[in-house]
Amino acid sequence: MTFEQWQDDALSSVLNVTLDNTNPKRLQRIHLADVAQELNAEDGVQALITPSTLERVLVARLDEARVAASGISVFEYLFASWQSVQGVIGNLEGAKGRALDPEMRRARVATMEAARALLVSYMGLALQIPDMFPQTGRSGRKVLGDIVLLAAEDDAKYQAVTGSWVQQIAARFADDGLEDVVAPVFSELGMRTVMQPDLHSLLRPGFRRVLEVLESLTAHPPLARSLTQTQAFDAAENAGRLVQLRSTLGPFLALSGFPSSDRSIATEYYADAPSRSKADREALHNGLRSTTQVVQTALFTVFDRLVRSSPDARSATLQYTLRTAATNAHRAAMQMDATRVVTDGFADNLAAVWTRLAEPFTQDALLKKIARVDPDWVTLRALRTASEGGLDDAQHETSAYWRDLTRVNADKQAADAYLQKKLEAPESGAPSFIADCFFATASALHVGPMATIGRYKNMLKSIGRMRSEIKRFAASPELLAPAQRASLPMLLERWRGQLNDMEREKIALDAHVLDPRRLGSILVFYRFVMCFLLRQVDAQRAFPQQPFAMPDEGSEGDEASMPDAWRMLPEFLIEDVIDFVVFAAVHVPEALTDPTAQVGHAGLRTFDDVLPLFIITFLARPALLSNPHLKSHLVDVLHMLTYRDPRENDDHVDTLGGSLVQLQYHPSVERFQANLDANQTARHYLVPALLRLYVDIERTGASSQFYDKFNVRYYIARTLRSLWARSNGSYVATTQRFFSQQRSTATTGSVSRDLHIIEQFVARLMTDTTYLLDESLSKLALIHELEHRAPQDAEDNVADRLQEAERMATTYVSLAHETVHMLAFLSRLSPRPFQAGEVVGRLAAMLNYNLKQLAGPKCASLKVRDMKERFAFNPRVLLSELTSVYIHLGLSSNASPEVARFVSAVVEDDRSYSPQLFADAYAILERWSLKSPESLAQLLAFAERCKEAKVDSRLVEFLEDQAPEQYLDPLLASLITEPVRLPTSGSVMDLAVIKGQLLSDPRDPFNRAKLTVDMLEPMPELKNEIAEWRSRMEAEYYAAAQNGESK
Repeated sequence: MTFEQWQDDALSSVLNVTLDNTNPKRLQRIHLADVAQELNAEDGVQALITPSTLERVLVARLDEARVAASGISVFEYLFASWQSVQGVIGNLEGAKGRALDPEMRRARVATMEAARALLVSYMGLALQIPDMFPQTGRSGRKVLGDIVLLAAEDDAKYQAVTGSWVQQIAARFADDGLEDVVAPVFSELGMRTVMQPDLHSLLRPGFRRVLEVLESLTAHPPLARSLTQTQAFDAAENAGRLVQLRSTLGPFLALSGFPSSDRSIATEYYADAPSRSKADREALHNGLRSTTQVVQTALFTVFDRLVRSSPDARSATLQYTLRTAATNAHRAAMQMDATRVVTDGFADNLAAVWTRLAEPFTQDALLKKIARVDPDWVTLRALRTASEGGLDDAQHETSAYWRDLTRVNADKQAADAYLQKKLEAPESGAPSFIADCFFATASALHVGPMATIGRYKNMLKSIGRMRSEIKRFAASPELLAPAQRASLPMLLERWRGQLNDMEREKIALDAHVLDPRRLGSILVFYRFVMCFLLRQVDAQRAFPQQPFAMPDEGSEGDEASMPDAWRMLPEFLIEDVIDFVVFAAVHVPEALTDPTAQVGHAGLRTFDDVLPLFIITFLARPALLSNPHLKSHLVDVLHMLTYRDPRENDDHVDTLGGSLVQLQYHPSVERFQANLDANQTARHYLVPALLRLYVDIERTGASSQFYDKFNVRYYIARTLRSLWARSNGSYVATTQRFFSQQRSTATTGSVSRDLHIIEQFVARLMTDTTYLLDESLSKLALIHELEHRAPQDAEDNVADRLQEAERMATTYVSLAHETVHMLAFLSRLSPRPFQAGEVVGRLAAMLNYNLKQLAGPKCASLKVRDMKERFAFNPRVLLSELTSVYIHLGLSSNASPEVARFVSAVVEDDRSYSPQLFADAYAILERWSLKSPESLAQLLAFAERCKEAKVDSRLVEFLEDQAPEQYLDPLLASLITEPVRLPTSGSVMDLAVIKGQLLSDPRDPFNRAKLTVDMLEPMPELKNEIAEWRSRMEAEYYAAAQNGESK
């Protein structure tokens, strides 16, 4: 057989066609008579199939009539022919071929390679432009979809497609529209993944095949690069939920075990989870977590290949991620329509991928590459289009998202002006991929895991409310009106069913949200974020390569002292770190201390070093943050990591209680506190910073600010109590030095500011104590009343009123107990600020009023069933601590004017003060052994001092009756002792009175103009005039008293 004859026979065989129908061996092949006739006419000899005639033969075979007659589609035929060619080449290059003459073998291989190249080209065309060919049978995308998803792994077709076929297609079309060739393949794979439960559920094996195919396809750099060039990769119309459904990678990123992504996770996998043991549930979690890790590892591999395949592919992948985050920003909103955004699973997978991509620089112990993250990235990349060297999309959705984000310390007008200035400035070069990766990861975490955590916390609240309602009505059906009680059993059954569904979904979420491995990887990234943020405010801008230097603090609201790049950073960078740490501390504290998350050396360890420094810095320099809620959330972190149960309180104010409850805390709490004890920065700044926030949180700008401040102050008080209880006493000493200003340098950068904070703190503490005690006692009295009456009819909503009163009482009682305790402790530690003239009168009146409530005749109305268990209300402890304040402020070894001022203020309170009040309080304290004999003796001594001072109080009444109007304070009608002029209105007031007024409202009480203490003008001449008049009148008063006259 000649070479030409072999060539004709081989090509005829692989193509299953013939030009010679007289050959009995070829009778089953399709006879191409027209082509044979043309070739015979052209050459005058018997036509043979050669490389030069091969394409004419192939085109004739693909004629519509022949395709229809064959019963298989164009692509099926081309693929089968290609497989046959592959087989022939394999034989020629294998053992059989080695028996041939080398020249002959090379010639035969060359012929087959030419045939293979032609077939590959036509298969690519059939995928690129399917309309070029007859539309009979299955399309190319469906053929390939069936092969890669349905064929067994050892099937020759599956191995061929995922192996040599992909390589040859990639090589042939690398510069000839490869993206159009692979687009239908990825589209088919994605569509089937979405539509077929066996492929998108992690409870079925099919998802593994999907990921294997995806990894196989993207293992070839040209194919990975072309994937990012497909039209569907980041199409303009794909926004919000459509990203998940229609983008090239969307269906694969949606492979997840989250119940919102796959309902069978909750209904099948966790069907009976609420009734199973904790160990059984943990076993279920571990199984699902392992499967999720398989998914996320595969997706990371794909993304890693994309960003490494070419600079353009890297930019496209970044654009896809940023635009996905931008168009799904509502995931982070308080009110979110889940049908319009990507699912939790999609968002979590995207965040996991980018967290892994960031690991080369976030896992670095020394964070050597942190300087490569440009704080101006938003203006340099997010707000610029690709033609400008940026990452914004054609619809500008990415830039709109980043432009509208809340800034760390700038309003929208200032931010827009800064951004415009930066955009107009000459380009200084695009930031590195490290900066791109950092902000892409941060945004993916923001709309992904952090948004999911927010909904998880809301779910916990809903479950808690549902449980409480079921328990309340089941235990007390009398709370309902008679007409409603008949349907209660049916309602309870329905509610329990709903509760079971909610608990099952919550348990399904636990597998992901509480996964220590997942939380640990996020924490590693947030370590980098914290160090990046600290670097921006470091006085030397050199952290962490150099030790952190606390920035100076300018005057209040002085923005000039802050770097502009810092002020313009997105606020969510800080917010997400804080929210994450609080969540982990509450639900998975071991994730915070896991060794895998402590990636830094000493000084840069996540939990031991970076987190404390981060919290202390932004509390100590509150001007850096404009949002008061961020500052309050920092206190949440401190509270959770220094937590001490209220039942285990150490006693600082000589109240003798029963045996204290000894509780076990997670090791992270003791570890964090030990780190604070050893941290010099914490010892210097932390207590003053907390006291300052106690003052500043008075106004948050929110409609709920009046109530919000009490929660923040409660956590501040609890945190301070934990710090004061440390055995080394360092924080007690720090507190005492701050109140007495025994410091070489002011913690806020200004001694006058420190003094102002102290004055404001005392005023706020006193006001809070007044309000919280009043609300607590009034709510308990209301509960006492409601519990002793039944609803009269359906309109008499006793149950709702009682529930609301119980809710408020629980909150107010806790706040009141903690506030009174802090007042008692600080009044002993540093009494002078509480004896100052501007606050002492109101403080004494508050103490007298509440002492009357707790020890007077109305105290019986405070008794509520199980009040200690239900509301943690302990009136005896409150009474003991209030009387401790009297002792701390009203007794002294030397007769100081401050003590005398307090005693006078107590007895001058005509509304509540009476000697009998202290006798009643003494009787209760003694009966219940609430105080030591020494403390009881001190209380008696104070009461005696008050009786002595009461005689002198009549002199005050006499002086105020006789004084000319210009000698009386216009607000309180009290005799002025230190006259000052208010420059804003020209009014004259007593210094103590106006200072007390300015502590709560820094405005002139007469015209509401802004007014501060340093603006007040002393009036020494008037002061001398009043003093001389007072001396004359006192002499007249005592002379009259001696003569027995009644004044």
